Amino acid sequence: MEQLAAHPNRVLLQSYFPMASFIASIIGPKCEVVVHDISDPEHSIIFIENGHISGRKVGDGSTDLVLKLLKGGAYREQQFITNYKARGSHGQAFRSSTYFIKNEGEELVGLMCLNIDISHLDVAAEWIQHLLLGGSLSAPAELNAPEENPAAEYLQGNVDDLLHDMITSVLGKVSVPPERLSSKEKMDIVKELNELGVFLMKGGVSQVAKALSISEPTVYRYLQKLK
Repeated sequence: MEQLAAHPNRVLLQSYFPMASFIASIIGPKCEVVVHDISDPEHSIIFIENGHISGRKVGDGSTDLVLKLLKGGAYREQQFITNYKARGSHGQAFRSSTYFIKNEGEELVGLMCLNIDISHLDVAAEWIQHLLLGGSLSAPAELNAPEENPAAEYLQGNVDDLLHDMITSVLGKVSVPPERLSSKEKMDIVKELNELGVFLMKGGVSQVAKALSISEPTVYRYLQKLK
């Protein structure tokens, strides 16, 4: 606890804890509210209400969206992002929003994130659609249509699982095994993973090296060339 208290931005971040509890109390038990300290991506969660929804807890790591925000710098142009889709580790659907916590120098120091579990609402909406359509036993075409806006965030607290999911997602775009990729193709993959913030995590280099069947020094060499 002494180490946490010494953090220069800890007082600012802690000032958002009551607000997080306030919001969770208003919206109810289906709303998870999280405060992230971005100085430690692997253990960024420093406060959470209704963490049972996603299965996360204090001490868990950042999400893929948090890493992407840190790399992309969207927080410099806006104060928050709202109403994007997220998914849970057990397939839950969430409607999420993120507020950027900045210090007096307008530097990003943390995030306050709201994740509302809407899985039950999707079921209710389908049921209402059936009623409106006269009790049809088959779901209407729009309910069976592919998801046009896939989840923008994966609410996973385990760093290794998060990295695996991000790497697998990128590798899923290529049609050949990693060991058959050319050096340029592997560098392109490293570039995309870098833009997603994978290498902000300590285990990022080793997991990417293993996935691409290359050495860790090769990953570092690719990253150096990308600079």
